[in-house]
Amino acid sequence: MKDLRLEVDGGVATLLIDRPEARNALATQTMRELDESLASIQQTGARVLVIRGAGDRAFCAGGDLKELDHMRSETAAAEMAHSMRATLDRIPQLPIPVIAALNGDALGGGAELALACDFRVAASHARIGFAQVALGLIPAWGAAERLAALDGRGRALYMLLSGATMTAAEAKDLGLVEAVYSSDSFDASVSELSKTIAEAPAPALAGIKAAVNAVRPHHHPELADETIRAFAKTWADPAHWEAVAKMERQRRNR
Repeated sequence: MKDLRLEVDGGVATLLIDRPEARNALATQTMRELDESLASIQQTGARVLVIRGAGDRAFCAGGDLKELDHMRSETAAAEMAHSMRATLDRIPQLPIPVIAALNGDALGGGAELALACDFRVAASHARIGFAQVALGLIPAWGAAERLAALDGRGRALYMLLSGATMTAAEAKDLGLVEAVYSSDSFDASVSELSKTIAEAPAPALAGIKAAVNAVRPHHHPELADETIRAFAKTWADPAHWEAVAKMERQRRNR
């Protein structure tokens, strides 16, 4: 794979988004590799999957807007959103626990990826935020219903409408993150946690995950089409691309 690295150590598989030069943002190639990796992960025999980013700056900065710049039509945006939503929906359907290890910032689509995982742990310097609204967009990969199910209607609306970027500690207080580890010991803490979970028999892990999913369904496919139609309109709207250009100007002037 070009953009991802898969490492298996005993019962623990680690899927690393390896695009540090782009803050581990998701290009179309990265999205394809993520889907292929999730589709085949059970063949590794792993009992736990950890998803994280390379380096310590970013878990995932969302979609790579520079690389996706050519994708300006509603049709193309809808196709991309349907594909990525289906990819993220693979995660709760896997019979193994999937941990999002936030080694750095999880923003926009990166926050959606983190939210699709079974639970999240974060380095103390990491931040998380649903910044889509600042670009005139709505989350299209299932985050709205996942966030409402996890944190309630009011908090979901607050996070999605404000686009606020939260510290790891703030995210933990809101229930988005289950544990915050010191940045200096983050890798060791994630390794210890994942190895501890992987010591359990595979049927026990699958049974616990299935029981929890039965209480709180992992996604609502009946909502996908309407959400993606709305996303595609905002993606193709000139206001979105004006916001992207403004963001790039601000970034260059820092």
